[in-house]
Amino acid sequence: MTEKTKKELNRLYMSELITALVCGMLMYLLTDSTGQPLDLRLLIPGGVLIFIILQSAGYWYYRYQLLDNPRNPMDWVMPVFAVLKKLDLALFGLYPLYLLYLVILKPEAFFMTMNIFGLILYAFSMIEYYNYYYFSVQIGLIKKKVPSELSLELSHYEKTKLI
Repeated sequence: MTEKTKKELNRLYMSELITALVCGMLMYLLTDSTGQPLDLRLLIPGGVLIFIILQSAGYWYYRYQLLDNPRNPMDWVMPVFAVLKKLDLALFGLYPLYLLYLVILKPEAFFMTMNIFGLILYAFSMIEYYNYYYFSVQIGLIKKKVPSELSLELSHYEKTKLI
């Protein structure tokens, strides 16, 4: 492939790594500026978001390595992403369960500012999950459902696995 494609893939995985770092730092700075401790209301959705962003970085790094070394197909990568896709769904269940716990057993702790930020992070992590594993979410293409590259590769893997 072209050198331009390699640079683009390098830019993509490096930007995802930086995004994960910035997200973690913003979570810390948010709790530091409000004077509240870093607790599960922010850690669960923020952790899920960072985990999904790191998966994206891993995918773009995998694509970069395929271009760099085409003789090494790295057949183990798509099964890992298939497992991560299912693991993400399980992780998405943690935050609503924790909020349910707060509502039932600690209602005074439920109505705090951190829950608003937690819900924003939770919604954004769901959008990122959808963006990486199903359809590419882009401003100009919101109405068009363009499958993401990872979803295409995973569907190809699922079809060939069954043969």
